[in-house]
Amino acid sequence: MRISMLTKNVLIVVFSMLIFACAGTVSSIDEGNEKIYIMSEHVASRIMMSAMNAEIDKDNIRPLSAPQVGYSGKVQWGADKDTITLIAKSAVGKNQSGEEVRGYVFEARHSGTAPAAGVPTVKRLLANVVKDAQQLGQEASFVRFNK
Repeated sequence: MRISMLTKNVLIVVFSMLIFACAGTVSSIDEGNEKIYIMSEHVASRIMMSAMNAEIDKDNIRPLSAPQVGYSGKVQWGADKDTITLIAKSAVGKNQSGEEVRGYVFEARHSGTAPAAGVPTVKRLLANVVKDAQQLGQEASFVRFNK
């Protein structure tokens, strides 16, 4: 059985895309931060939208489907594309008085074939969201995610 040169080239391209496609996630509770941000869903959503607008073309930003709170958008580097997703995850924390409080942990994800665009973007997004959350909300020690 002979495979045509076109078929071989298509298989090489598809195989290469599978090998080089990647994904990653960073969270506001990574690296010992272990804080939730006490704020309303509305404030969390506004903070995320502001961060997304600073990094991604507004025409490419879409809200996530309920019950998720967040946005997704696409970035491109050359022919490669990454999907960037920013999420506020409902969480329980303990305030300084030891009382349980509700708030949010933020998470940024990327997936696709453009890690050179996706990885730095999710790191900047998360840093901007955390900076704004620290200014607009109170912090509490992370205990667990809400079910």
